[in-house]
Amino acid sequence: MKMFKHLKIAGLALALGAGMLAASQASAQTITDIIKRGSVKVGVLIGAPPYGSVDSQGNAIGYDADVIALIGKYLGVKVELVQLTPPARIPALEANKVDFLVATLAPTPERAKAVMFSIPYSAFQTGIYAKKGVAIKTWADLKGKKVGVNRGSSVEREFTSREKELNLTILRFEDDATTMQALFSGQVEAIAGPDAQANAAMKARGETDTELKFVFGVQPNSMTMRKDAWELRQWLNNFIYYVKQNGELDAIAQKWVGSPLPPLPTF
Repeated sequence: MKMFKHLKIAGLALALGAGMLAASQASAQTITDIIKRGSVKVGVLIGAPPYGSVDSQGNAIGYDADVIALIGKYLGVKVELVQLTPPARIPALEANKVDFLVATLAPTPERAKAVMFSIPYSAFQTGIYAKKGVAIKTWADLKGKKVGVNRGSSVEREFTSREKELNLTILRFEDDATTMQALFSGQVEAIAGPDAQANAAMKARGETDTELKFVFGVQPNSMTMRKDAWELRQWLNNFIYYVKQNGELDAIAQKWVGSPLPPLPTF
């Protein structure tokens, strides 16, 4: 009787395990699912030209939008772009509002606790920008200043980690474009941000009184998917590798950033 009882319990455990595995596999997103649907819904960042902005008709344009169009071409499906601000990117993915993100998102260890990342498909330098008459050469020169940053961006932590030490007053804005406008208008004395977005904002405004003070890092950006979407991640990695090799990704970089595709790390 004891042996029968143990076998019965073991059988029940196996059945439960198989059921959980099947449920997990059923919920996992696959390339076949997307192709059968005939469309893919991708989250794209706006307010961060040249990587993401909107045209006069309200359509998303930029580096990321062109990369997404290329993904649609290789998948052979229609593309639906979901416009997102930086803080909304991962929540939209976790809420199943999009299939994945191509939204200028840095693959940090903290974010990787909640989502999965592809190998990087773009990268830019990050730096401190201020008016030409403001003497800033190092972090120490920012002591006591009012500074601006894009809320939810990877560069936000550069200010928050130094907030007490440098007695910073940090103002957070919803996107890179608004952050740059705060600097132009004198609302803040300096900002931390990506070079491509800063250069695009200065060019669009004809701004000649603002400059890069110093560079503090390089940010690679990855496509982002839910933690169970292993097959989708593998396909996107393969896609990024392929369009890097055939020159299509470099053409997008030349179009929107005005420079060749930089060396991109892999992992």
